[in-house]
Formats: sequence, structure tokens, C-alpha cells
Amino acid sequence: MNEDSGLEWTIHLARRRPRQTALAVFAILAASLSAASGFRSPFMGFLAAAILIASISDFLFPLTFTLSDEIAEARGPIHRRRMTWKQVRRVIRDELGVKLSPFLRPSRLDALRGIYVWFDDNAEDVMAFIADHVTEAARGDDCSPV
Repeated sequence: MNEDSGLEWTIHLARRRPRQTALAVFAILAASLSAASGFRSPFMGFLAAAILIASISDFLFPLTFTLSDEIAEARGPIHRRRMTWKQVRRVIRDELGVKLSPFLRPSRLDALRGIYVWFDDNAEDVMAFIADHVTEAARGDDCSPV
């Protein structure tokens, strides 16, 4: 973490949850082998594996979060999600992290838009930083650094 330019940290959820990681790897292998066998094509097995890995990439690979004065960003090997603080219209906190949403009210698109920021023993710092950078309307009751 760098206090001058904001906050930055990396988490790797697969390392934190080895049982779930083993189950995910087994499921990917089983689905890939089934696809390759069922379609009689190694390409289809590879395609199934690629799709499944991409769909759970946030879990399998390290994620780096950056909160600066201008943006909130989540980066992984497959994607980069970035929002300016002006785009954040709602903050939804839970015990594992905080969702920065571009919607004023709950929406079905919440899962697809915005950024979920995972905590890494830094919940108070993250919430204080967010509270300093979003509008009062976006903060709501979920933005307390408790």
C-alpha cells in the first residue's frame, strides 16, 4: 500500500481456499474431458476448459486492486475493470469486500457492472479511502469504515 498515491494490494482467492480450488480444477478437467469425448474433438475439450477458466478467473488468478484519487481499478490476467469516482453511485459493503456500483438503485446488472473490491486485512483503510472519494449520496449506510 502506498499512502501518497492511494492504496494498492493483491489477493489470490484460490490460495486462500484450497478445497474449493481442488474442486474447481476437478470440475474443469471433468467438463473438458467430457466435451472432448462427447464431441470426439480435442479442440472442444480445450474450448470447454478455456470458457470455464475464464468464467472463474477472479477466483483462480491473483487480482490487484488500485484505489487512487481518480479511479478504482481491479486487474487480473484476463480483465481490467476501472471506474472513476464520479461513476460510483452506490457502495454496497459486505464482510468480504465492497461493491462499487454505477447504479443508484439495486439492479439486475449489478453483477455485471461496477467493481467488487475484496478486502485483505485492510477493510478500514479501504472503506475510509472510498468514503473520502465518493459522493455523500453514494456512500449510504454501507460506507462506514467499521
